[in-house]
Amino acid sequence: MEQSPLLSVVVSVYNHGGYVEECLRSIASQKVDFPFEVLVGEDCSTDDSREVLRRLEPELPDCFTILYREHNMGAVANGEDLYARARGRYLVDFEGDDFFTYDGKLAEQLRFLEGHPDHSAVYTNCLVVDALSRPNGERYPECVDDEYSYRENFYYCLPGQSGTLMCRREEYFAARDRFNELKGYDFYPGDRRNAFLFLTMGKVRCVQERWSAYRHVRKGGSSYSATRQKDAAFARNEVLYGKALLDYALCYGDEEAQSWARLTCYRLRFKWSHGSRRVERMGEVLRDALRERSPLSLVLAQPRWYAGLLARVLRGRSINL
Repeated sequence: MEQSPLLSVVVSVYNHGGYVEECLRSIASQKVDFPFEVLVGEDCSTDDSREVLRRLEPELPDCFTILYREHNMGAVANGEDLYARARGRYLVDFEGDDFFTYDGKLAEQLRFLEGHPDHSAVYTNCLVVDALSRPNGERYPECVDDEYSYRENFYYCLPGQSGTLMCRREEYFAARDRFNELKGYDFYPGDRRNAFLFLTMGKVRCVQERWSAYRHVRKGGSSYSATRQKDAAFARNEVLYGKALLDYALCYGDEEAQSWARLTCYRLRFKWSHGSRRVERMGEVLRDALRERSPLSLVLAQPRWYAGLLARVLRGRSINL
């Protein structure tokens, strides 16, 4: 009788022909003593990704399932379909151009979550590499503490790169669904949202070891960081994200979550209350802030954010704008 997987690893593939073999072999080489599944979604790439996968498929363990899409679904739909198929108690969401650097990564993360029910997620550090899988000298803006915090989230420091994450699948999906019911924006980085959600669900551990490699290709990449433009649409979405974050915290978070979400919300509202990409009038934002508790802290949220980032730069930390 087939055992149900304890862990689901979902891998989105689109134009990763030069990288996907390294990715999948790093997953296949993981040393685990529990059943897990790997769901790969190949989204009609325009390069040789599909040919590489067909060549690799006979060599991969039986726990691998490769889905060859009949038409291009797009990154969101491809990922959502993989999520819908996942059965494991725990979840890892991976991109087809990244790879694991330690063969005990999955086992150690799962062991930690099994032994720490008060933690909602566990991330690790990552090595940032170029198109040839060589370290490119960048440092990912990841948390340097063993435990993530709302303060780190406010300063756009992430607990780790998304591909390093392992979380409790059903709990994460439920929180994400609740958040999506409140959101009014079109698009904003999911890793920032997720980091906040996990904090409202429990503790978040940050393993200070580089157990994954994150490929950052500055030219020709398809990631959010490679393609985003800080135009009027970006400004609007950022403000609406801040408002959704506060709404979620008021519904599902404790007092600490609400306090930091309120700071983030007003920081973004003040940020985009002037200039050619203005979303709201500064007078309107100021009026709302003065109606809140501790209005001065809200008015000073934006300069506080810049001062905090400057302090981190002076200490040699990587930051995320």
